[in-house]
Amino acid sequence: MKIRVERDVLAEAVAWAARSLPARPPVPVLAGLLLKAEEGSLSLSGFDYEVSARVSVDADVEEDGTVLVSGRLLADICRALPNRPVEISTDGVRVTVVCGSSRFTLHTLPVEEYPAL
Repeated sequence: MKIRVERDVLAEAVAWAARSLPARPPVPVLAGLLLKAEEGSLSLSGFDYEVSARVSVDADVEEDGTVLVSGRLLADICRALPNRPVEISTDGVRVTVVCGSSRFTLHTLPVEEYPAL
């Protein structure tokens, strides 16, 4: 997956989707946000077996893909980013978030263990 999206758009979408994440998830993958990039949009999903949240935003998608990352951590990172375009890319089991001179690397959670919405 490789995408580029505006910082404000991403931060708002991540914050909205992360609100539905449980504070103490019964299963570790439920603490994650599912990011799915395809055909000019990025969709973010959160789920806790009772409540689900999904939001889609416009993005420049260079490479389609799906990844599951820690929702709270991604929300904290997005709030701290400078007001510049954000690039998100995957490399094996890592996701890299680059914005201006800021660079963050997050480990992914297993997508195959995430429940279907």
